[in-house]
Amino acid sequence: MRASWYVPNVNERRAGLRYRCLYPISALKRRGMIAELFDETRDYDAVVFDAWTLFPTVTSEKVAEKTLALAQRLKQRGTRILLDNCDNQFSGSPDCAWDRACERLRTLAAQSDTVTVCSDELASVMRSECGLEKIPRVIGDPIEKRINYTSDRLLRSVLSPQRKLSWLRYLEHCGRIALEKSRGITPLIWFGGHGNAFSEGGMLDLARITPVLAELDAHHRLSLTVISNKRAKFEQNFARLPFATHYVEWDRVNFLAMLRLHAISLIPVTRNSFTRCKSANRVTLSLYHGLNVVADEIPSYQGFAKVCALNDWREGLNAYLENPGLRRQHRQQGKALALHGYDLERIADAWQQALDPRSSEGRT
Repeated sequence: MRASWYVPNVNERRAGLRYRCLYPISALKRRGMIAELFDETRDYDAVVFDAWTLFPTVTSEKVAEKTLALAQRLKQRGTRILLDNCDNQFSGSPDCAWDRACERLRTLAAQSDTVTVCSDELASVMRSECGLEKIPRVIGDPIEKRINYTSDRLLRSVLSPQRKLSWLRYLEHCGRIALEKSRGITPLIWFGGHGNAFSEGGMLDLARITPVLAELDAHHRLSLTVISNKRAKFEQNFARLPFATHYVEWDRVNFLAMLRLHAISLIPVTRNSFTRCKSANRVTLSLYHGLNVVADEIPSYQGFAKVCALNDWREGLNAYLENPGLRRQHRQQGKALALHGYDLERIADAWQQALDPRSSEGRT
């Protein structure tokens, strides 16, 4: 089996690219498969196309049209075509360029041998919007245990001044959180992109739950760290709350270590047609790295209801704050549950089956 992923713009800051392209490639290579980024000079049995490469947030319209043409040529040559998608782009239409991109997505889905998606909800949307006869195959996002870039080299990492600055910022925040813990303050965290132009949500989801946090702080003493990519939005909305708040710019060098400093991961979700289709990756990432989770429920979170507090911010948070034994139990069970379904090796199994033309369609 010779497989490749076609990605005209390899931006490794994009989490979806790492989860659904670079990490599967790495895992499949370790199994002895030929798996790599697309090289036009080589022949492949299967080529995976990332749906986002058809949209203006990732590539130009010219490159997107070339992507469609390439897929058609490969199909005519007998190459197996897979379309992978991790978001519901049909949920929002900011402009005509977006509408054209959605039409390109429908075209590529129709000519693909297999469509893969990150959640059952997105499978239903893709089938309906693209008129697919077969149910798309669901492949989850793997747990990110380390954030690896293809350009990483040991010597380069050791000598990098930027990496040293990253770890200095981590040590500064580590000292801040340690001091808070010594004073009986429970450190909470929210992490993610600050928001986008085509769907409500992002950092401002926190605004809905800050009154609850302020109420609980009166009895339990809390702090909130926000790890994101827009300090101005944090300063405008969360810098002057009646309890301690901190902003940390997302940095792939120290992000996971920063995450592990905290006790409870907050995942408020503005429910809409976009967020309903999201994968469970924020829950699984938090549980794997030793945090409890309080969240609004979307379909992909339902399987974690017994190890998280879903849909009840006041009572859910209060139960964790008052019961260390419950927190410890849910952390242990949650990590095991996350690994069972979303460990990279299990996700690699799913990709191997999807790339095999003899495999049947459906959930993996």
